[in-house]
Amino acid sequence: MRRNVCVIGAGPSGLVALKELLDEGQSVTCFERGSEIGGVFRAGVGPDEAGAYDSTMLTISNYMMTFSSFPPPENQERRYWSAGEYRQYLIDFVDKFKLGSVIRYRTDVLGISKNESGGYAVEVSPADAPEERVTHQFDAVVISTGTHRVPNFIDLPGQEEFAGEIVHSAHYRNSERFRGKRVLCVGIGETAADVVNEIAQVSESCTLSVRRYQSVVERYPGGRGHTNDAYTSHLLHSVPLAAATAVMRFGMKRNKTQGKTGAARAVGEWNSKNRNFFNHFLTKNESFIHRVVDGTLTVNASGIERLGEDYVLFKDGHRETIDTVMLNTGYTEDFSILKDANISDVRRLYKHMIHPDLGADVVFIGWARPAAGGVPACSEMQSRYFALLCSGKKQLPDRVRLQGLIERQAAYENEVFHGNPGLRTLVHYNHYMIDFAKVIGCSPWRPAVFLNPRLAQRLWCGSQMPHVYRLYGPHSDRRAARRTVMSLPSAFRAPEILATLAVSGASRVLIAMGLMKPDPLY
Repeated sequence: MRRNVCVIGAGPSGLVALKELLDEGQSVTCFERGSEIGGVFRAGVGPDEAGAYDSTMLTISNYMMTFSSFPPPENQERRYWSAGEYRQYLIDFVDKFKLGSVIRYRTDVLGISKNESGGYAVEVSPADAPEERVTHQFDAVVISTGTHRVPNFIDLPGQEEFAGEIVHSAHYRNSERFRGKRVLCVGIGETAADVVNEIAQVSESCTLSVRRYQSVVERYPGGRGHTNDAYTSHLLHSVPLAAATAVMRFGMKRNKTQGKTGAARAVGEWNSKNRNFFNHFLTKNESFIHRVVDGTLTVNASGIERLGEDYVLFKDGHRETIDTVMLNTGYTEDFSILKDANISDVRRLYKHMIHPDLGADVVFIGWARPAAGGVPACSEMQSRYFALLCSGKKQLPDRVRLQGLIERQAAYENEVFHGNPGLRTLVHYNHYMIDFAKVIGCSPWRPAVFLNPRLAQRLWCGSQMPHVYRLYGPHSDRRAARRTVMSLPSAFRAPEILATLAVSGASRVLIAMGLMKPDPLY
């Protein structure tokens, strides 16, 4: 079955959707507002647009940010790419799979509406001539405009009295404009970790205001040389959350006093104040902690009472003189281009992509953000599934079954990620990928794997990078996928493997006895 499909946005999620749809023989047109691919990673980002900052380094490794159909260059070490390196990867991806001819640049999508006779009307205009509107007809639409598009400018009490500047990290490029300033930074996350780190090094003073001690993971945990996503293994996933939380709290309390460096001890101090480490988004970047250690950054977790003309008053009574506020407050979702459905919570979508009222005619790709792991991996799974739906090789569950799956998986995410209730895109990487692999039919766990014990061991103890899901299933490339999987060492030593298995087994016995809380059902 051949369908005419519109893809909106040529960022990572839109590009992988194009590739998977073309693999299934679909007719595809992509509308991209910018003049080049890459989304927030593109080079020509304007000063008032959300985009990467000058020193951006990814917070997950090259093997977790790449797609399973196009791994990093052979034998490249596992490391963090810069934004420029990732942008070049996306350019090479487009060239490899000949995607450029279906992308229409500098085109704004104004609205998507359902036709009475079937299909969807997509109204567009040239970005440089908005009055020239044209309507195109499609059988299905992919919305992949991304989650980092509309900055969330929160209202701070008293901000109307504040005489200084209030800016958002979406528009941050480098720290020069903050040199010699007295800066209040609000909120911490992966981008904020770098922004706060850089500002603290050049400002007269820098204060970080947080509502909670968000979970922080070092880029290279324990200084062992393995990137943090090397630990996204089936082995570690086998440990129930209650046991994993207890082990983590013990480790962080130990690191407070026994960490090898001041930064390691400070990370332990920070995380020991968070009783529910795995119930939050994991900030996989500890750079700002170094500024806490050297005293150039002060942290206040009491909350902001109000701003004055040239100061901030915290709820603990502390007052700090400031002239600039940096908002690290994330982004808001805007689905206003879709006229036939109200999307207010992506957890009310199956796999964060399919609305029960829209089925497989309009899907959202790119709104599954794993607490650990990468958005591109999740977007690739969404794209593979959607392409199979378009060609008729897969069918959506019936309406009742679909609604039940949505309710169950949303309940799981609401319970597990109660530490960040407002971050609705958040998913559990292992559960999300494993379950999707079963739906698509690309799970690596089948009898043939055990004929190769070394591969089975690597699949169990190694990183659950997206390439493990290209070993089998639709459009598999077993030889290339196996080569990639086997090229990377496991982050776990033999004693750690045995200890993890022991913790997993013991905790499951305790759960069976009613002495430990079981994980919710995904």
